[in-house]
Amino acid sequence: MLKSTVVVLFAVALLGCATSTKMNNVSVGMTKQQVIAAMGQPESVRADGGVEYLHYKLSESGDWVRGTWGVPTRDYFVRLRNGVVDAYGKVGDFGSTKDPTLNINVKEK
Repeated sequence: MLKSTVVVLFAVALLGCATSTKMNNVSVGMTKQQVIAAMGQPESVRADGGVEYLHYKLSESGDWVRGTWGVPTRDYFVRLRNGVVDAYGKVGDFGSTKDPTLNINVKEK
């Protein structure tokens, strides 16, 4: 009885896998519905000025369910403009082609 219970719990855990490899199923031009079909429900959704962000917490490696046995997770985002994906990845991936130099102009008195 105990053995079959463990097997069932393990199978359920594998069905709910949320690993970063799921991001491979996302591509530019997908609709929100297509992203959710490929990735599952996001942790949260945020909209700002016509841009919508789907937030996912995914494990970096392994096939364990998010939050199980202390498996570390990382934040991933899918950005939608005009209803379609225009960018996706980790926080640092957004705008990574911009010049990282910060110009600070200070006026001395």
